[in-house]
Amino acid sequence: MRPQIVKKIKISAPAVLFFLTSTMVFGQANAGSSGPPAPTNQRGPELPIDDNLLILVALGLAYGCYVACKQYRVKNTLD
Repeated sequence: MRPQIVKKIKISAPAVLFFLTSTMVFGQANAGSSGPPAPTNQRGPELPIDDNLLILVALGLAYGCYVACKQYRVKNTLD
């Protein structure tokens, strides 16, 4: 591409991005809905987010060791 076209694209891209994001930010909800709905006594299922966390950490460490050993073997075979 010609340098002039590239410069115009670099200058116009942020302006277009700013225009598109500003229209989303200033959008308003319907007049009838002002705020979140009222709380109810019925609660949804409580989902535990910290179950089996130790297993996940152990798997992460094992994968890290695998990658480190693989890189070590590749480095030593090149020497």
